[in-house]
Amino acid sequence: MKYIKDGKSYIVRIDRGEEVLDKLNEFVKETDIKAATISGIGACSEVELGVYSVKKRKYIKYKYDGEFEILSLNGNITRDGEEPYIHLHIMISDGVVLAGGLTFGMGITVGGHLNKCIISGTCEIRIDECENAYQRKIDDETGIKILDI
Repeated sequence: MKYIKDGKSYIVRIDRGEEVLDKLNEFVKETDIKAATISGIGACSEVELGVYSVKKRKYIKYKYDGEFEILSLNGNITRDGEEPYIHLHIMISDGVVLAGGLTFGMGITVGGHLNKCIISGTCEIRIDECENAYQRKIDDETGIKILDI
């Protein structure tokens, strides 16, 4: 991972073989960012997504292995007590569909809460720092750690 500061933003590159959440946690500890928004694109090979079931009050996990483009990586950095809390959602695809039909891959496009993502090529991320710090709290009704605002 490498990063540079650009005003109140950072440009982050996560490299082949690195795991996104591990590297972003490392980045947050090095920069001491308290709150920020995250957006990115890239390519990955191993992904674990979660879809939250409010009824079951837990994440249902899905694992994907293959060659995927990261179509969208969005989320935020907040705090859970003193610890950083990185909340990301991702959309990945293994194929390109044109008007004439599938041209590459199986045509699978999936998205959800990001639990794990191993980069296969590169991942390019912009992180925009917020002026204030924001905490998380458990919502008793859903069991989700929501923003405490």
